[in-house]
Amino acid sequence: MIAGVDLWRNPSRRSGARVSRMMIVALGAAAMLMLTPGFGYEAIDRLFGVENTARLLSNSTTLAACAAIQIMILYWVLPAPQAGRAALGRGVVLVLAVAGMATAFATTPTVQNTGNWQADNTTKLGISIYLAIYFGYLAWTAVQIILLVPRYARRAHLTHIKLGLWCFVAFGWTGMVYNAAGLVTAVADDLGAPRLPGQLVPVYLTGLGLSIVSLILSVVIPILGITWMKSYRAYQCCRLRPFWAALTGAHPEILLETPAKRFAYNLGCIFAREHQALYRRTTEIRDVYLSLRPWMDAQAQAAAEHHADAAGLSGRRRAAAVEAAVVKAALYAKVNGHPTTGTGDVQPGGEDMPSEVAWLLRVATEFSGTVAGQVIDQIRDTGTAIVGTVADLEEQGRPA
Repeated sequence: MIAGVDLWRNPSRRSGARVSRMMIVALGAAAMLMLTPGFGYEAIDRLFGVENTARLLSNSTTLAACAAIQIMILYWVLPAPQAGRAALGRGVVLVLAVAGMATAFATTPTVQNTGNWQADNTTKLGISIYLAIYFGYLAWTAVQIILLVPRYARRAHLTHIKLGLWCFVAFGWTGMVYNAAGLVTAVADDLGAPRLPGQLVPVYLTGLGLSIVSLILSVVIPILGITWMKSYRAYQCCRLRPFWAALTGAHPEILLETPAKRFAYNLGCIFAREHQALYRRTTEIRDVYLSLRPWMDAQAQAAAEHHADAAGLSGRRRAAAVEAAVVKAALYAKVNGHPTTGTGDVQPGGEDMPSEVAWLLRVATEFSGTVAGQVIDQIRDTGTAIVGTVADLEEQGRPA
Protein backbone atom coordinates (compact mmCIF):
# COMPACT_ATOMS: atom_id res chain seq x y z
CA MET A 1 0.00 0.00 0.00
CA ILE A 2 2.88 2.35 0.85
CA ALA A 3 4.47 1.69 -2.55
CA GLY A 4 1.12 2.37 -4.26
CA VAL A 5 0.70 5.69 -2.46
CA ASP A 6 4.28 6.61 -3.37
CA LEU A 7 3.61 5.97 -7.07
CA TRP A 8 0.36 7.92 -6.92
CA ARG A 9 1.98 10.95 -5.26
CA ASN A 10 5.12 10.90 -7.42
CA PRO A 11 4.24 10.66 -11.12
CA SER A 12 7.92 10.89 -12.04
CA ARG A 13 8.53 7.52 -10.39
CA ARG A 14 5.83 5.74 -12.39
CA SER A 15 6.84 3.34 -15.12
CA GLY A 16 5.27 0.37 -16.83
CA ALA A 17 7.54 -2.01 -14.89
CA ARG A 18 6.77 -0.44 -11.50
CA VAL A 19 3.02 -0.36 -12.05
CA SER A 20 3.08 -3.94 -13.36
CA ARG A 21 4.95 -5.09 -10.28
CA MET A 22 2.27 -3.57 -8.07
CA MET A 23 -0.42 -5.29 -10.14
CA ILE A 24 1.34 -8.67 -9.84
CA VAL A 25 1.24 -8.51 -6.05
CA ALA A 26 -2.35 -7.25 -5.87
CA LEU A 27 -3.78 -9.68 -8.43
CA GLY A 28 -1.84 -12.66 -7.06
CA ALA A 29 -3.11 -12.01 -3.53
CA ALA A 30 -6.69 -11.57 -4.81
CA ALA A 31 -6.53 -14.83 -6.78
CA MET A 32 -5.43 -16.83 -3.74
CA LEU A 33 -8.02 -15.14 -1.53
CA MET A 34 -10.83 -16.15 -3.89
CA LEU A 35 -9.84 -19.81 -3.57
CA THR A 36 -9.85 -19.78 0.23
CA PRO A 37 -12.42 -22.38 1.41
CA GLY A 38 -14.95 -21.07 3.88
CA PHE A 39 -14.15 -17.47 3.07
CA GLY A 40 -13.88 -16.35 -0.52
CA TYR A 41 -14.91 -19.45 -2.45
CA GLU A 42 -18.36 -20.16 -1.02
CA ALA A 43 -19.23 -16.48 -0.60
CA ILE A 44 -18.55 -15.73 -4.26
CA ASP A 45 -20.54 -18.76 -5.40
CA ARG A 46 -23.50 -17.70 -3.27
CA LEU A 47 -23.27 -14.16 -4.62
CA PHE A 48 -23.47 -15.30 -8.27
CA GLY A 49 -25.63 -18.36 -7.68
CA VAL A 50 -23.38 -20.55 -9.86
CA GLU A 51 -21.15 -23.32 -8.53
CA ASN A 52 -17.37 -22.71 -8.87
CA THR A 53 -17.71 -19.12 -10.08
CA ALA A 54 -14.97 -18.32 -7.57
CA ARG A 55 -12.63 -20.66 -9.44
CA LEU A 56 -13.31 -18.95 -12.76
CA LEU A 57 -12.71 -15.53 -11.23
CA SER A 58 -9.60 -16.71 -9.40
CA ASN A 59 -8.13 -18.35 -12.50
CA SER A 60 -8.94 -15.27 -14.59
CA THR A 61 -7.27 -13.05 -12.00
CA THR A 62 -4.24 -15.36 -12.08
CA LEU A 63 -4.02 -14.90 -15.85
CA ALA A 64 -4.21 -11.14 -15.33
CA ALA A 65 -1.30 -11.41 -12.88
CA CYS A 66 0.61 -13.40 -15.50
CA ALA A 67 -0.12 -10.70 -18.07
CA ALA A 68 1.29 -8.17 -15.60
CA ILE A 69 4.42 -10.32 -15.31
CA GLN A 70 4.78 -10.40 -19.08
CA ILE A 71 4.31 -6.62 -19.31
CA MET A 72 6.86 -6.02 -16.57
CA ILE A 73 9.41 -8.10 -18.47
CA LEU A 74 8.57 -6.25 -21.69
CA TYR A 75 9.41 -2.94 -20.01
CA TRP A 76 12.69 -4.48 -18.88
CA VAL A 77 13.76 -5.57 -22.36
CA LEU A 78 12.21 -2.98 -24.69
CA PRO A 79 12.14 0.82 -24.98
CA ALA A 80 9.06 2.28 -23.30
CA PRO A 81 7.07 3.12 -26.50
CA GLN A 82 7.70 -0.31 -28.00
CA ALA A 83 6.96 -2.00 -24.68
CA GLY A 84 3.67 -0.09 -24.46
CA ARG A 85 2.53 -1.38 -27.84
CA ALA A 86 3.58 -4.92 -26.96
CA ALA A 87 1.75 -4.63 -23.64
CA LEU A 88 -1.42 -3.69 -25.49
CA GLY A 89 -1.09 -6.91 -27.49
CA ARG A 90 -0.67 -8.89 -24.27
CA GLY A 91 -3.88 -7.28 -23.01
CA VAL A 92 -5.78 -8.43 -26.09
CA VAL A 93 -4.50 -12.00 -25.66
CA LEU A 94 -5.54 -11.90 -22.00
CA VAL A 95 -9.07 -10.82 -22.88
CA LEU A 96 -9.38 -13.58 -25.48
CA ALA A 97 -8.06 -16.20 -23.05
CA VAL A 98 -10.45 -15.15 -20.28
CA ALA A 99 -13.35 -15.05 -22.74
CA GLY A 100 -12.51 -18.57 -23.94
CA MET A 101 -12.33 -19.86 -20.36
CA ALA A 102 -15.60 -18.15 -19.43
CA THR A 103 -17.36 -19.66 -22.48
CA ALA A 104 -16.09 -23.14 -21.71
CA PHE A 105 -17.05 -22.75 -18.04
CA ALA A 106 -20.54 -21.43 -18.80
CA THR A 107 -21.32 -24.33 -21.15
CA THR A 108 -20.05 -27.01 -18.77
CA PRO A 109 -21.75 -27.05 -15.35
CA THR A 110 -19.70 -28.60 -12.53
CA VAL A 111 -20.42 -29.59 -8.96
CA GLN A 112 -18.76 -27.38 -6.34
CA ASN A 113 -15.36 -28.71 -5.40
CA THR A 114 -12.58 -26.62 -3.84
CA GLY A 115 -10.12 -29.54 -3.84
CA ASN A 116 -9.24 -31.53 -6.98
CA TRP A 117 -11.62 -29.70 -9.27
CA GLN A 118 -9.33 -30.03 -12.32
CA ALA A 119 -8.75 -33.75 -11.94
CA ASP A 120 -12.41 -34.49 -11.21
CA ASN A 121 -13.77 -32.69 -14.28
CA THR A 122 -11.37 -33.51 -17.09
CA THR A 123 -13.81 -35.99 -18.61
CA LYS A 124 -15.90 -32.98 -19.63
CA LEU A 125 -14.82 -31.44 -22.92
CA GLY A 126 -15.57 -27.88 -21.82
CA ILE A 127 -13.38 -28.17 -18.74
CA SER A 128 -10.60 -29.77 -20.78
CA ILE A 129 -10.66 -26.70 -23.07
CA TYR A 130 -10.83 -24.45 -20.02
CA LEU A 131 -7.76 -26.08 -18.47
CA ALA A 132 -5.83 -26.13 -21.75
CA ILE A 133 -6.31 -22.35 -22.12
CA TYR A 134 -5.46 -21.71 -18.48
CA PHE A 135 -2.32 -23.83 -18.23
CA GLY A 136 -1.20 -22.90 -21.73
CA TYR A 137 -1.23 -19.23 -20.78
CA LEU A 138 0.67 -19.95 -17.57
CA ALA A 139 3.25 -21.99 -19.48
CA TRP A 140 3.71 -19.15 -22.00
CA THR A 141 4.44 -16.78 -19.11
CA ALA A 142 6.87 -19.23 -17.49
CA VAL A 143 8.82 -19.59 -20.74
CA GLN A 144 9.26 -15.81 -20.98
CA ILE A 145 10.51 -15.70 -17.40
CA ILE A 146 12.98 -18.53 -17.98
CA LEU A 147 14.32 -17.03 -21.21
CA LEU A 148 14.52 -13.32 -20.37
CA VAL A 149 14.97 -12.80 -16.63
CA PRO A 150 18.35 -14.59 -16.11
CA ARG A 151 20.22 -11.95 -18.16
CA TYR A 152 19.12 -9.31 -15.66
CA ALA A 153 19.84 -11.54 -12.67
CA ARG A 154 23.45 -11.83 -13.87
CA ARG A 155 23.80 -8.07 -14.38
CA ALA A 156 22.21 -6.94 -11.10
CA HIS A 157 24.66 -5.19 -8.76
CA LEU A 158 22.62 -5.20 -5.54
CA THR A 159 22.58 -8.57 -3.79
CA HIS A 160 18.92 -8.45 -2.75
CA ILE A 161 17.85 -7.60 -6.31
CA LYS A 162 19.99 -10.40 -7.73
CA LEU A 163 18.52 -12.96 -5.28
CA GLY A 164 15.00 -11.73 -6.00
CA LEU A 165 15.50 -12.15 -9.75
CA TRP A 166 16.88 -15.67 -9.37
CA CYS A 167 13.89 -16.57 -7.18
CA PHE A 168 11.74 -15.22 -9.99
CA VAL A 169 13.54 -17.55 -12.42
CA ALA A 170 12.91 -20.42 -9.97
CA PHE A 171 9.24 -19.42 -10.05
CA GLY A 172 9.30 -19.88 -13.82
CA TRP A 173 10.85 -23.37 -13.61
CA THR A 174 8.63 -24.62 -10.76
CA GLY A 175 5.66 -23.08 -12.53
CA MET A 176 6.50 -25.22 -15.56
CA VAL A 177 6.15 -28.34 -13.39
CA TYR A 178 2.73 -27.14 -12.28
CA ASN A 179 1.74 -26.16 -15.83
CA ALA A 180 2.93 -29.42 -17.38
CA ALA A 181 0.94 -31.45 -14.85
CA GLY A 182 -2.10 -29.27 -15.52
CA LEU A 183 -1.84 -29.65 -19.30
CA VAL A 184 -1.50 -33.43 -19.01
CA THR A 185 -4.52 -33.42 -16.72
CA ALA A 186 -6.50 -31.49 -19.31
CA VAL A 187 -5.88 -34.03 -22.10
CA ALA A 188 -5.51 -37.25 -20.06
CA ASP A 189 -9.00 -38.48 -20.82
CA ASP A 190 -8.48 -37.88 -24.54
CA LEU A 191 -5.26 -39.89 -24.34
CA GLY A 192 -7.08 -42.84 -22.80
CA ALA A 193 -5.58 -42.40 -19.33
CA PRO A 194 -8.51 -41.44 -17.09
CA ARG A 195 -6.60 -42.30 -13.91
CA LEU A 196 -3.63 -40.10 -14.74
CA PRO A 197 -5.15 -36.82 -13.44
CA GLY A 198 -5.58 -38.33 -9.98
CA GLN A 199 -2.05 -39.74 -10.04
CA LEU A 200 -0.62 -36.37 -11.03
CA VAL A 201 -2.26 -34.49 -8.15
CA PRO A 202 0.87 -34.73 -5.90
CA VAL A 203 3.07 -33.46 -8.75
CA TYR A 204 0.57 -30.73 -9.54
CA LEU A 205 0.33 -29.57 -5.91
CA THR A 206 4.10 -29.76 -5.39
CA GLY A 207 4.73 -27.60 -8.43
CA LEU A 208 2.04 -25.18 -7.30
CA GLY A 209 3.45 -24.94 -3.79
CA LEU A 210 7.03 -24.42 -4.96
CA SER A 211 6.00 -21.82 -7.51
CA ILE A 212 4.05 -19.87 -4.88
CA VAL A 213 7.01 -19.99 -2.47
CA SER A 214 9.42 -18.89 -5.22
CA LEU A 215 7.14 -16.02 -6.23
CA ILE A 216 6.75 -14.86 -2.64
CA LEU A 217 10.53 -14.97 -2.14
CA SER A 218 11.10 -13.03 -5.36
CA VAL A 219 8.96 -10.24 -3.89
CA VAL A 220 9.93 -10.47 -0.22
CA ILE A 221 13.73 -10.63 -0.60
CA PRO A 222 14.00 -7.31 -2.53
CA ILE A 223 11.58 -5.69 -0.07
CA LEU A 224 13.70 -6.83 2.87
CA GLY A 225 16.83 -5.64 1.10
CA ILE A 226 15.34 -2.24 0.35
CA THR A 227 14.05 -1.99 3.93
CA TRP A 228 17.55 -2.70 5.24
CA MET A 229 19.07 -0.06 2.94
CA LYS A 230 16.46 2.51 3.96
CA SER A 231 16.96 1.72 7.64
CA TYR A 232 20.73 1.99 7.33
CA ARG A 233 20.51 5.32 5.49
CA ALA A 234 18.12 6.61 8.17
CA TYR A 235 20.62 5.47 10.81
CA GLN A 236 23.43 7.29 8.97
CA CYS A 237 21.26 10.39 8.71
CA CYS A 238 20.60 10.39 12.45
CA ARG A 239 24.30 9.86 13.25
CA LEU A 240 25.26 12.74 10.95
CA ARG A 241 22.74 15.16 12.43
CA PRO A 242 24.82 16.55 15.37
CA PHE A 243 27.74 17.36 13.04
CA TRP A 244 25.38 18.86 10.48
CA ALA A 245 23.56 20.90 13.14
CA ALA A 246 26.82 22.27 14.55
CA LEU A 247 27.91 23.48 11.10
CA THR A 248 24.63 24.76 9.73
CA GLY A 249 23.62 26.42 13.00
CA ALA A 250 26.11 29.15 12.22
CA HIS A 251 25.26 29.11 8.51
CA PRO A 252 21.45 29.06 8.17
CA GLU A 253 21.74 30.43 4.65
CA ILE A 254 23.30 27.12 3.58
CA LEU A 255 20.17 25.11 4.34
CA LEU A 256 18.35 23.89 1.26
CA GLU A 257 15.02 23.66 3.07
CA THR A 258 12.99 26.51 4.53
CA PRO A 259 12.33 26.50 8.30
CA ALA A 260 8.68 25.67 7.62
CA LYS A 261 9.74 22.40 6.01
CA ARG A 262 12.45 21.50 8.53
CA PHE A 263 10.23 19.19 10.61
CA ALA A 264 9.18 17.16 7.57
CA TYR A 265 12.78 17.23 6.36
CA ASN A 266 14.04 15.59 9.56
CA LEU A 267 11.25 13.03 9.45
CA GLY A 268 12.56 12.14 6.00
CA CYS A 269 15.56 10.56 7.73
CA ILE A 270 13.20 7.94 9.12
CA PHE A 271 10.56 7.50 6.45
CA ALA A 272 10.42 7.12 2.67
CA ARG A 273 12.67 10.05 1.71
CA GLU A 274 15.62 9.07 3.91
CA HIS A 275 18.02 8.93 0.97
CA GLN A 276 17.09 12.45 -0.10
CA ALA A 277 17.44 13.77 3.45
CA LEU A 278 20.82 12.06 3.90
CA TYR A 279 22.26 13.26 0.61
CA ARG A 280 20.90 16.76 1.11
CA ARG A 281 22.40 16.87 4.59
CA THR A 282 25.74 15.75 3.14
CA THR A 283 25.57 18.47 0.48
CA GLU A 284 24.82 21.11 3.10
CA ILE A 285 27.85 20.03 5.17
CA ARG A 286 30.10 20.39 2.12
CA ASP A 287 28.57 23.81 1.40
CA VAL A 288 29.54 24.90 4.92
CA TYR A 289 33.05 23.60 4.24
CA LEU A 290 33.26 25.97 1.27
CA SER A 291 32.09 28.94 3.32
CA LEU A 292 34.64 28.10 6.04
CA ARG A 293 37.59 27.78 3.68
CA PRO A 294 38.93 31.35 4.33
CA TRP A 295 39.22 30.49 8.06
CA MET A 296 40.85 27.08 7.56
CA ASP A 297 44.36 27.42 8.94
CA ALA A 298 47.54 25.43 8.29
CA GLN A 299 48.62 25.97 11.90
CA ALA A 300 45.42 24.35 13.13
CA GLN A 301 46.08 21.44 10.81
CA ALA A 302 49.66 21.09 12.12
CA ALA A 303 48.38 21.17 15.68
CA ALA A 304 45.75 18.53 14.88
CA GLU A 305 48.37 16.28 13.32
CA HIS A 306 50.57 16.71 16.39
CA HIS A 307 47.76 15.76 18.78
CA ALA A 308 46.64 12.87 16.55
CA ASP A 309 50.18 11.47 16.53
CA ALA A 310 50.43 11.89 20.28
CA ALA A 311 47.18 9.95 20.65
CA GLY A 312 48.54 7.14 18.47
CA LEU A 313 45.99 7.58 15.70
CA SER A 314 46.78 6.33 12.21
CA GLY A 315 45.26 5.77 8.79
CA ARG A 316 41.79 7.02 8.01
CA ARG A 317 40.97 7.71 11.64
CA ARG A 318 43.95 10.06 11.88
CA ALA A 319 42.90 11.82 8.66
CA ALA A 320 39.31 12.15 9.91
CA ALA A 321 40.48 13.55 13.26
CA VAL A 322 42.68 16.13 11.51
CA GLU A 323 39.87 17.21 9.17
CA ALA A 324 37.41 17.48 12.05
CA ALA A 325 39.86 19.65 13.99
CA VAL A 326 40.53 21.92 11.00
CA VAL A 327 36.80 22.39 10.38
CA LYS A 328 36.01 22.93 14.05
CA ALA A 329 38.84 25.48 14.38
CA ALA A 330 37.62 27.31 11.25
CA LEU A 331 34.07 27.40 12.60
CA TYR A 332 35.32 28.72 15.94
CA ALA A 333 37.43 31.37 14.21
CA LYS A 334 34.59 32.59 12.03
CA VAL A 335 32.01 32.71 14.81
CA ASN A 336 34.40 34.61 17.11
CA GLY A 337 35.52 37.10 14.48
CA HIS A 338 39.10 35.92 14.04
CA PRO A 339 40.90 37.10 10.91
CA THR A 340 41.00 34.85 7.87
CA THR A 341 44.16 33.06 6.77
CA GLY A 342 43.09 30.77 3.95
CA THR A 343 46.19 28.62 4.45
CA GLY A 344 44.39 25.37 5.20
CA ASP A 345 42.13 23.10 3.20
CA VAL A 346 40.41 19.71 3.30
CA GLN A 347 40.08 17.20 0.50
CA PRO A 348 36.90 15.40 -0.68
CA GLY A 349 36.39 12.26 1.34
CA GLY A 350 34.76 10.05 -1.30
CA GLU A 351 34.38 9.52 -5.02
CA ASP A 352 30.61 9.07 -4.85
CA MET A 353 27.82 9.94 -2.46
CA PRO A 354 27.83 6.69 -0.39
CA SER A 355 31.59 6.90 0.19
CA GLU A 356 31.28 10.62 0.95
CA VAL A 357 28.61 9.88 3.55
CA ALA A 358 30.80 7.17 5.09
CA TRP A 359 33.72 9.59 5.29
CA LEU A 360 31.72 12.43 6.84
CA LEU A 361 30.43 10.00 9.46
CA ARG A 362 34.06 9.38 10.44
CA VAL A 363 34.67 13.12 10.61
CA ALA A 364 31.45 13.61 12.58
CA THR A 365 32.65 11.12 15.18
CA GLU A 366 35.99 12.92 15.51
CA PHE A 367 34.35 16.37 15.55
CA SER A 368 33.50 15.82 19.21
CA GLY A 369 36.66 13.80 19.83
CA THR A 370 39.86 14.47 21.75
CA VAL A 371 42.00 15.88 18.94
CA ALA A 372 39.51 18.53 17.84
CA GLY A 373 38.85 19.40 21.48
CA GLN A 374 42.55 19.88 22.19
CA VAL A 375 43.00 22.18 19.20
CA ILE A 376 40.01 24.34 20.20
CA ASP A 377 41.16 24.47 23.83
CA GLN A 378 44.59 25.61 22.66
CA ILE A 379 43.14 28.34 20.44
CA ARG A 380 40.82 29.47 23.22
CA ASP A 381 43.61 29.59 25.81
CA THR A 382 46.47 31.02 23.74
CA GLY A 383 44.78 32.56 20.72
CA THR A 384 46.82 30.39 18.36
CA ALA A 385 47.00 26.78 17.24
CA ILE A 386 50.82 26.69 17.10
CA VAL A 387 52.18 23.63 18.90
CA GLY A 388 55.73 23.58 20.33
CA THR A 389 58.62 25.90 19.63
CA VAL A 390 59.65 27.27 16.26
CA ALA A 391 62.60 24.86 16.23
CA ASP A 392 60.25 21.90 16.88
CA LEU A 393 58.03 22.89 13.99
CA GLU A 394 60.94 23.45 11.61
CA GLU A 395 62.33 20.06 12.54
CA GLN A 396 58.96 18.52 11.61
CA GLY A 397 58.88 20.46 8.33
CA ARG A 398 55.91 22.57 9.33
CA PRO A 399 55.53 26.36 9.05
CA ALA A 400 56.21 28.30 12.22
